[in-house]
Amino acid sequence: MKIFRFILIAVTLQLAFSFSSTLNAQKLKTDDVPGDVSQSFTSEYPSAKISSWILEDNQYVANFKDDGSIGKAYFKNDGTWLKTTYDIPTSEIPLSISKYVTENYPNYEISVCNLREMPKVNTHYYLEVRFPEVGGKDAPSILTFDYVGNLTKREDPEGFTLRTDTPTQPAAAQKPAKAESSKNEGKNDARNEARNEPVASEPAQPQRIEVVKNDQPAVAERPVKAEKGKAEKDEPAAKADKPKKEKKGKGEAAEPFDPWAKYAIAENKVPMTVQKMFKKKATKPENTQWFLVGETYVGKCVVRDLPVEVYISKKGAWKKTYSYMLQERITSAMVKHIETYYKGYKFIKAFKELRADKKNKVYVEFYEKKNYKKKLPTGIWFDEKTRKMIRTVDPNFEDPFNDPDLFTNTEPSQEDIQAAIDELPAAIKSYVASNYPPYKIREADTEEDADLGEIYRVEITSGGTSYITLFFDKSGKFLKKEMSDGKKTVKSYGDYDEIEVPEVVLNAFKAKFPRVDNPVWDEDENENFDVQFTGTKGKEMCIFSPDGRLLEDLYFLDPTKVIPEIESYLKSTYGKYELVNYFSVKKDNENHYKLIIIPNKSKYSKYLWFSAKGEFEQEE
Repeated sequence: MKIFRFILIAVTLQLAFSFSSTLNAQKLKTDDVPGDVSQSFTSEYPSAKISSWILEDNQYVANFKDDGSIGKAYFKNDGTWLKTTYDIPTSEIPLSISKYVTENYPNYEISVCNLREMPKVNTHYYLEVRFPEVGGKDAPSILTFDYVGNLTKREDPEGFTLRTDTPTQPAAAQKPAKAESSKNEGKNDARNEARNEPVASEPAQPQRIEVVKNDQPAVAERPVKAEKGKAEKDEPAAKADKPKKEKKGKGEAAEPFDPWAKYAIAENKVPMTVQKMFKKKATKPENTQWFLVGETYVGKCVVRDLPVEVYISKKGAWKKTYSYMLQERITSAMVKHIETYYKGYKFIKAFKELRADKKNKVYVEFYEKKNYKKKLPTGIWFDEKTRKMIRTVDPNFEDPFNDPDLFTNTEPSQEDIQAAIDELPAAIKSYVASNYPPYKIREADTEEDADLGEIYRVEITSGGTSYITLFFDKSGKFLKKEMSDGKKTVKSYGDYDEIEVPEVVLNAFKAKFPRVDNPVWDEDENENFDVQFTGTKGKEMCIFSPDGRLLEDLYFLDPTKVIPEIESYLKSTYGKYELVNYFSVKKDNENHYKLIIIPNKSKYSKYLWFSAKGEFEQEE
């Protein structure tokens, strides 16, 4: 009997599982939800009220309401949070999203529209776009936008072709919508939209009928009041007098105002000096737009899926950069301040303001709990170094164009440039001195990287207009380089990336150093080729021209064993100093000494040449 009962239970469970899999969703009682899942939800949304739990595709889904917002939170059975979605009306999405859909999917409709929160992913808009058709089975196009409204991902179904035919929706299918509409009015049910159920309010219907070319049957099928008979007779005359731009219907949302629109300019109107500076400050920009506000050019773009704004003077001097930040990059001190004074807040956006005057700031915008329903944001500026609050602002009333930086055309002073160089970590200065002995640092600043956070950008040059740009992390570790001579740029990632060395150069090197193994090659901005290796005399570096001529042969010497003549000169001239590198150089068949030092006061690298006898020759 027990065996029979066990078999019966097993069969029943299997049938129940098959049935639930078929429906793809199963309502759950609170007691049926694993403790880890309930605890994880409470941790993520402590003030939320759960209306129901369902099991969908082996995921536990909580339908909840939190501070007026209705959302769905998805969890694994071990309590791991997967995502949270908030359905929103299409009237509340940014103007740029509406324009993108209208321009790229004409006659299509947004069937699903929601805000999504996911682990390690910034809050973003998720849209499904379909061709409006009763009973249509076309798979939707899936679009993802960041919280500012920039497209980050587009996924069209396999074999997608943009439909240009006229959407058809029989009037008979619209009739039951009235009863259903009144019941669901005010609810943003993305599932009803996905099934193309006509739950939209009545004012939206005329807009859909205008799209239909053969509109006479559609008009005939709709209930028409008696007074409209006269209007139909006068219809041709009304059409003739109809302006091209119609007034929006009673139920239609007004188009949001874009304050930047009047400042927009074409890229060919932007000076080359400004564009060159923009490329320095924005790595691999996408969707670049240009604006001219007062005395400042503003380049807006997307870098690694995050918005970036670069402010540059008319003369090409960088003023500041707004780099949007993921929520997890906000420092703990700033988060603690907001959580202390604004409990239950909801994050909107954040960005770092990197400035030429080094007065860097961080801006965080959020909804206070009491203002979430009204969508009234609050903003706080923090000092980037001290992490302390500078001021609180009301973004709805703060004019973004009331900014002194937009209307002043200042150039950074030599003192500011030198101060930035002096503040570089010693590891960066040492790296430059060791790997680029003929070069000097001409400019240094910081910039925001989407993956690494704040990094150093250092420009070095050996004279002229050519330069090399080196990038380092905050600890001074080398990341990558970009070499430019004003005409072309060569990029190399890692300390020494593989480069294509001409055969004539390789042959010249092998002829002079036949027994050398594992040489490391590099190319400078003058298109000369540097090679470092360990020879019979220790660490050595040679510089070859593109045609294979040996220009310089440098031996790395022990800095503690400088010849007395040079040491005496350094002490009498500089007093205290740091000796970074000490070389014996063979150039033009003559022997020299070359030293790279950092004087104690300025800590600015100096490149000094001496004769074989230790007599001072020149400073580079």
